[in-house]
Amino acid sequence: MNGKGNIQNLLIVDDRPENLLALEAILEGPGLNIVKASSGREALGLMLEYDFALVLLDVQMPGMDGFETAELMRGNERTKYVPIIFVTAISKEQKYIFRGYEAGAVDYLFKPLEPDILRNKVRVFLELHEKAAELKRSREIMESEHRELESAYAALKAAQTHMLQQEKMASIGQLAAGVAHEINNPIGFISSNLGTLGKYVDKLTEFISLQSEVIGRLEASGAVEELGRKRKELKIDYITEDIKELITESLDGTDRVRRIVQDLKSFSRVDEAEYKQADINKCIESTLNIVRNELKYKTVINKEYGEIPMTRCYPRQLNQVFMNLLVNAGQAIEKQGDITIRTWNSDGSICVSISDTGRGIQKDMLNRIFEPFFTTKEVGKGTGLGLSITYDIVKKHNGEITVDSEEGRGTTFTVKIPVVE
Repeated sequence: MNGKGNIQNLLIVDDRPENLLALEAILEGPGLNIVKASSGREALGLMLEYDFALVLLDVQMPGMDGFETAELMRGNERTKYVPIIFVTAISKEQKYIFRGYEAGAVDYLFKPLEPDILRNKVRVFLELHEKAAELKRSREIMESEHRELESAYAALKAAQTHMLQQEKMASIGQLAAGVAHEINNPIGFISSNLGTLGKYVDKLTEFISLQSEVIGRLEASGAVEELGRKRKELKIDYITEDIKELITESLDGTDRVRRIVQDLKSFSRVDEAEYKQADINKCIESTLNIVRNELKYKTVINKEYGEIPMTRCYPRQLNQVFMNLLVNAGQAIEKQGDITIRTWNSDGSICVSISDTGRGIQKDMLNRIFEPFFTTKEVGKGTGLGLSITYDIVKKHNGEITVDSEEGRGTTFTVKIPVVE
């Protein structure tokens, strides 16, 4: 429709499928990719995936209306400059029109639409977008050439250093990629050696005990006294007891390192994107090992895992849910506090609750925490997408997520997903 060689993206948002189809039929043409959304929330998600030249937005939609959707778009750096035209059957009263312009609209079209007027309006904005894109590309080229001229001498002077640095970084990258595998090898033989050492110590302890008994029966009082004195001086009895504990602790340490490496590999593994049977308790444990460093200095983790069935799910995505909730719980605790994780089976569904003793959430914010871009954190410390992503993942599993919070006492998030055989 834009008559250019480049493809431009146009987003149309309406809760009625017939309206979406009608708009698409009027506007479709070469050079235009029309993307449809049936809700404000869906539109906000698509805004993060596409570079839209224009948005045609309905006002009256259930849940998040067009005004709220436009305000959220304007509040985000990525989408704040995308032009919005309201296409609506709402009253032509000035208060509604002013509200639309305040929300960030560039124009208003009222239903029923005149196809030619709609096409002309859209064409104008698409051409403006194309010209703006050309100007941006030209400016980027000029800036790039200017930077190249300025840095040519410095780049030539530092060429050898740069090459050496590149080689070093490539080596570091290869080392990082293989570190999980390499750690498993020494941990394996350390664990094996400690196990063997433990058996040896048991035999030596048994031999020393028997030796002491035999020497005692010889009734060579001088030798017995000398050995007893030396045994006490060298703390042999203490050493034989403590060495067993040292071996046990070392074996526990190697097992923990092995679990961390395994959890790190499974947490980031590409094949975990598949839909398969999983144990939710193990998913939580795996995630805890990943975020342990975020939590260990100021939180006590209480685990109350119930007996829950295996279920078909996307394990990696649920790991992301648990990670978001655990990190948020840790950040809500300012000094010291508790995080309690509970799992249970309820009428064919698996329930997971994550509670913290942090500062809680204000009542007037509770109904907005799952909105994209909304955050209660300081500027620069949150994108406002963590809980929105969490919400979408839970919904993808046909589940639900609820929140209960009291200011100054803490917050509990509860995730409920159906068991799928």
